[in-house]
Amino acid sequence: MATLKTDLCDLLGIEYPILQAGMGGVAFGPLAAAVSKAGGLGTIAAISPTPQRVEEEIKLVRSITDKPLCVDIGFPPRAPQNPEPVAADEVPDPIRELEEEVRAQGVDVHPVDDKAMGIEDAKEKMAICERYGVEVIACALGTPEWAVEHAHKWGAKTISMVGRASHAKRAIANGTDIVVVQGTEGGGHTGDIGLITLLQEVLDFATIPVVAAGGLVTGAQIAGVLTQGAQGAWIGTRFINTEESSVGRNYKESIVEADHDTTVRELIFDGLYVRQLQNRFTEVWKGRMDQLLGYPRQRVAISPVRFAAAAADLKDQQALPAGQGSGLIRDISPAADVLERLVEETVAALEAAKKRVEYSA
Repeated sequence: MATLKTDLCDLLGIEYPILQAGMGGVAFGPLAAAVSKAGGLGTIAAISPTPQRVEEEIKLVRSITDKPLCVDIGFPPRAPQNPEPVAADEVPDPIRELEEEVRAQGVDVHPVDDKAMGIEDAKEKMAICERYGVEVIACALGTPEWAVEHAHKWGAKTISMVGRASHAKRAIANGTDIVVVQGTEGGGHTGDIGLITLLQEVLDFATIPVVAAGGLVTGAQIAGVLTQGAQGAWIGTRFINTEESSVGRNYKESIVEADHDTTVRELIFDGLYVRQLQNRFTEVWKGRMDQLLGYPRQRVAISPVRFAAAAADLKDQQALPAGQGSGLIRDISPAADVLERLVEETVAALEAAKKRVEYSA
C-alpha cells in the first residue's frame, strides 16, 4: 500500500491522515474498529446513544484493535438538560403524516427517552472515555473549555468540528488540539460555507493542525485539500457505504442511487441544519416549513418516528443524512478497502499533479 503521511499522523498515532466521521446511527464499534485497524482514525458516534451503549461500543473496539480510537460527543451551547415533551396538539402535520405512513407498514412508533445533547449526558460519556483511555475526543456542535481540559487530563487529544471561522477561533482559544472545518457540502449537521473558502479562512490564522471535511469521497478531493494546506481529511458519507456501518441496506442503496443534486439542507431533522438525501421524510415538509418547531422541540417531536423508521430501514420515511459527494459513490465495500482506495487515489492524484502542472520556486 502507498505511503501517505502528514504531521497529523504523528500527533494522533495513526498511519494515514484519514479520519472517519462520527456519524449518528452509522458509526459504532464495528466501523470504528475497522478504520482504526486499517491505519486511519475510527470514530464512535456518541451523541444519541445512551452512555451504556457508548461503553459497549468502546469495549468492542478495544477487543478488536489497540489502535487509537476517537469518540464523538455533542456539546451544543443551547442543549437543554431535560427537554420538555411536545404536546400532542402541537405536533406538526408533516410529522403526523410520517407517523401514519410508518405505522401503516407495521412499524411501531413509540415515545423516545432521548437525553442526547444534554450537558449531563456529555459529562457522563466523557467519564466513560476517560475510564477506557480513549485517545481522541471529537467535540461536535461546540467545544467547551472544560471538555478540552478534561480530555487533556487523561492524555487525550481533542478535535473540534466547526462550520465557521469564528467557531474555529473560539475552539482554538479553548485549547483544542485539532480543528476540522466542515464545508456545507457535508452530510448531517453542517453550516452554509463551502469547504474551499472555509478551509482557507481557517488556515490563515490557525496555529494547530486543520483537517478538511465536507463532500470528500475520493482521493483526488483529499489530494486537493492537502495541497491547500489541510493536514488530513474527515470522511463521512463514503464510510456510510461500508459493510461495517450500522445503517440498513436501504440507506446504503439510496446513496448508491443518488444523483449529484439529491441532497437538501433543512431544519426538519432536529431543528438544526442537516444535509440529507431527498425522500418522503423531506418531501412531506414542502410548503409547510412554517410548522417547524425549532431546536430542541423539533428534535423531541420528530424523534419517535425518526428512530422508528431508521430501525426498520424504511427507504422513504427514514431520514438519510448524507453529503453532496453521494453522487460519486457507487458501491458498498469493507471499510478497510475504502480506506486503502482513498490512500491510493490520493497518492495517485498528487503524483499526477506533478506531471500535469509545470512550476518553479
